[in-house]
Amino acid sequence: MKRLLLFMLCLTTGLGAFAQAPVIEGDVMLCPDTNGTARITNDATYSSYQWYGKYWFLPGDFEPIEGATLAEFTYDWYTYDQMQLKVVVTEGNETFESNVIQIDSYAWASLLVSTTTSGNVTQGEYPVYLLCEGGSITNTVLEPYTIVQWYRDGEPIEGATDVSYTITEPGEYHVVAAPAVCPNSTSTSLHTIVQANPDCESVSIVPVINGSNLMMCPDTTEQAFIADGLVTYDSYQWYYKYWFLSDDYAPIEGATDSTFMYDWYTYDQALLKLVVTLDGQTYESNSIQIDSYNWVSLSFTMDFNEGVTPDDATQTYLLCPDGAITCTLPELFSENIQWFRDGEPIEGANQRVYVITEEGSYYVEASPNICPFSSNSTIGTPVPVGTNTECTTGLDNVNSKFVTLYPNPANTSLNVDLSQISGFENYTIYDVTGKKLLDGNIESSLTTINIAGLSAGSYIIKLNGSVGQASKMFIKQ
Repeated sequence: MKRLLLFMLCLTTGLGAFAQAPVIEGDVMLCPDTNGTARITNDATYSSYQWYGKYWFLPGDFEPIEGATLAEFTYDWYTYDQMQLKVVVTEGNETFESNVIQIDSYAWASLLVSTTTSGNVTQGEYPVYLLCEGGSITNTVLEPYTIVQWYRDGEPIEGATDVSYTITEPGEYHVVAAPAVCPNSTSTSLHTIVQANPDCESVSIVPVINGSNLMMCPDTTEQAFIADGLVTYDSYQWYYKYWFLSDDYAPIEGATDSTFMYDWYTYDQALLKLVVTLDGQTYESNSIQIDSYNWVSLSFTMDFNEGVTPDDATQTYLLCPDGAITCTLPELFSENIQWFRDGEPIEGANQRVYVITEEGSYYVEASPNICPFSSNSTIGTPVPVGTNTECTTGLDNVNSKFVTLYPNPANTSLNVDLSQISGFENYTIYDVTGKKLLDGNIESSLTTINIAGLSAGSYIIKLNGSVGQASKMFIKQ
């Protein structure tokens, strides 16, 4: 209010220029080994600049960044990952503070390559494969790596840029790959050595095994099998050992068929092989390694506008009438999303971003895109939200309770029902970043707003008039 009065005073006294708080933007999602830049976006020049930072997960105040005294600040991926940045400027005798941006970075699993064989192929001492005529070895890069170049004997193979590559001749093979989100962040796989088998006829009877899925999601079961299936043996016995232990292979009790079902919990990090007999002779297969996906526990970032105050005594976030908490899930957790309030699912709240505008206890359930049926939840660490009684007389809260939005979620039209209250004169619709998208006048107790041009997501509608203000959230499908 003081800044508004000062602004009006400057206008009436004829002062031609005025200062305003800086608004900053920056590169908030960084790839490994890259830099980002934060900059002031409004058209203002200030006398001095000082950038500040703090890690969002640590207590304490923002600290000045040494040497960061320009209108732009360039930061590196390693130092500033998970840091919040702001800038404090001066103009004349006044000091202004910007909004806060949070720096994050992409993360993904190590480069993994699955291998399947077809025809007359046997495995020698790891990582050597022995190849006979007609045999082939198919290597496949696992997600999220999609930018791929395969190599043979240290040279790139022309046109070999698909995630899978089939080897049909001897050589030493490897792949260099990167995820699409960070195409310059490449990783190099282990080498696969393929040699011509000098004695193809004698090994054609040796079983070659594979698995239906060697990278497992939690609580799943997959099947190991003989890849070619051309020979029926007299007996079968599956064996296993954990690759990180020096123990010998041990027989798996009851695993005496040509296939074997292995579960995620027992056989994660296990090596499997099959020993068979035929006409009194014993043959031993290649080994396959079982692995599983792992990820950090489900969590989400929270961005607060000026209407939110944390209450350390009660560990609660307190909302003023215009308060909003923008909750954002990591990109990994993009499947089967459901946000909850007071233990009940919020209708239509199925996206990575959700904006809290009213009191309650909030948590979310979601699954990673690599394992969409592995549900994770933050129910053990809910976000408690209450009402800040010190920043409002209660009028705005009462106003919001008398405003009805329907349908919510909405597709093309949003109805604003003001039959229980009067005095609102106009409306403004914002997205979750605070960007103004639509506005208009309220001329009756039922106003229909065309929202067909909005993208699917969460939005806030703010009503203004002689009666005060009211803010409500709605979802566009």
